[in-house]
Amino acid sequence: MIKKDQYRNAGDHVKDSIKTHYGIHVRQLSVFHSYPSFQTPNSIFLIVPTGEFTKEELKELHDMSQYLQEQKDPYVSTFLMTKDNELTFEHEGSKYSLLKSASYLSNRSFQLGTELAQFHQKGRQFPYQVKEMTRLGGWKGFWEKRLDQLEQFWRQKAFMHPLEPFEKKFVESFPYYLGLSENAIQYLVDTELDEKPGIVDSGTVCHQRMTKNKWSQENLVKIPTDWVLDHGSRDLAEYMRNTFMLYRNDLFEQGFLFLQQYEEVTPLSSFSKRLIYSRLLFPLHYFETIEGYYISPESEHDFYEDRLDRLLLDSDRYELFLRTFHEMSGMRNTHFQIPQIKWLTQKRSG
Repeated sequence: MIKKDQYRNAGDHVKDSIKTHYGIHVRQLSVFHSYPSFQTPNSIFLIVPTGEFTKEELKELHDMSQYLQEQKDPYVSTFLMTKDNELTFEHEGSKYSLLKSASYLSNRSFQLGTELAQFHQKGRQFPYQVKEMTRLGGWKGFWEKRLDQLEQFWRQKAFMHPLEPFEKKFVESFPYYLGLSENAIQYLVDTELDEKPGIVDSGTVCHQRMTKNKWSQENLVKIPTDWVLDHGSRDLAEYMRNTFMLYRNDLFEQGFLFLQQYEEVTPLSSFSKRLIYSRLLFPLHYFETIEGYYISPESEHDFYEDRLDRLLLDSDRYELFLRTFHEMSGMRNTHFQIPQIKWLTQKRSG
């Protein structure tokens, strides 16, 4: 991927590649959404790395973006085809796609929860089958596989001596997060057994990881390489998790306001709320921290060590967040109450 500190040196070469593959003369490159970009009076163009995707996956993402743009979502970016009618081009041995979006009007009235609900509404109407980029109904399998892999790794580390400080914290903390993961998987299984999904629970266009800053008042371009097809609760849960991790002082005010904005457009079913809760129970932030440490270069280890320290210090606060979410979900709709996790409730009363 072209890194920010390489833009200046790589700029002329990238411009040449765009000229060769698209016939577009680029005057000046800048950075938008963390990607190299350029603008015309009416459009923004992003140069996005796509080497991790297969042709079939990119074709599905292309079809999703075309459909959503046809549904009058002005800030969905779409793939520009090369002169050879391809979705990607090569630059210095890596694959990229050129994405085009309308220029963003920063004075537009904007509420994230409302915007996401409307985006999901349109995505639920996507008329074509998605095979490669779907995660719908696959959470249990993904979680079990990830848990099994980390547990095997933990067993290896548990018998190694001496351990580095990070590894010692991993070995000591894993049993707790193993239990939390098993709770999440069982909660998901019970939800799928107990609840009947409604129309609002159809698959829709979601994000791999919806974050607090994925869209903003100044930066609402929607990028298809961020997307998967899944239940809308994926985005709601990951937004809440990200807000807890990085903006915890905003969580109880802005996080629940975000859900309120969403429900003013699309009221959440009991099935949806239980899926959100099961996903929040699954400690994805812990998995990503441990995995990130071991697959990253040594120069990034300090980042993951600090993140693990904060995560472990905040474990009680995360339990409080889980209890609060459960209570708030019941207050917002008196017609149904999502099941409790007994040990979380008992821990509070104890």
